[in-house]
Amino acid sequence: MNDQSIAVAFGGGGARGLSHIWIIDALDEMGIKPVAISGTSIGAIAACLYASGMSGRELHDYAIALLGNTNEVLGRFWKMRPKTFSDWFENDTKISEFDAEKVIQAFLPTQLCNDFADLTIPTSLSATNYFTGAEVVFDEGNLPKALAASMAIPALFKPVEYQGQTLVDGACVNPMPIDHVRDKADLVVAVDVVGLPSRPEKGQLSQWEVGFGSTQLLMQTIQREKMRHDKVDVLIHPEIGSFRVLDFLKAKDILKASEAAKDELKRSLEAKLG
Repeated sequence: MNDQSIAVAFGGGGARGLSHIWIIDALDEMGIKPVAISGTSIGAIAACLYASGMSGRELHDYAIALLGNTNEVLGRFWKMRPKTFSDWFENDTKISEFDAEKVIQAFLPTQLCNDFADLTIPTSLSATNYFTGAEVVFDEGNLPKALAASMAIPALFKPVEYQGQTLVDGACVNPMPIDHVRDKADLVVAVDVVGLPSRPEKGQLSQWEVGFGSTQLLMQTIQREKMRHDKVDVLIHPEIGSFRVLDFLKAKDILKASEAAKDELKRSLEAKLG
């Protein structure tokens, strides 16, 4: 292969983003280390764990071991519950909203670095300033705090207060942050896991499904418009269409369905690199 540099943009898409693991696994097998990576929401999680030194195989095994054990997942959520009655309503937070920082502490591997400076690959994350609608890009400082902001899906997670800003999910403005890395490498790989709303197997759409589905449609619109301006050399669409945003307990099925993305990326890069 030639010596062209590669950067990767990991897109947002909830549980569908577990398929990012195959992208990392492909790069590992090819002996490729990106010169820069970026991520939004679940893509930010993938980027941070990858840049913290975890391999695709380690991430695969961790996801299967944790998310394949419903009792373990429920137990970790139970430990996150408010301990007093007043805590349920602190700062007017709704009972249905989770604290993204606590979720990071409860569910992500201990290998996650605490500061951007400790990462093995230069990494940038996208978040959204709730009150201005502007994208906020993080590439230095407190990593878990920035990651929490990037993954703070409205209505599911409470907003993150950081650096004087009220922040929510980066996918609201930049679902696949290609622009973060476009000028940092010869070739840019982008991974699209947004997908489209799925038709329920039975019954009517729930309020949650309509809410998340509508968000997907908005993300698709933003992404299509950005793709008119952001050049991508390799665009990967893992097979994740039948899975919903919160299908994390179907990790094994998601990984099985999307495994072909690994060979797709390897073939595409081999063709580009020669």
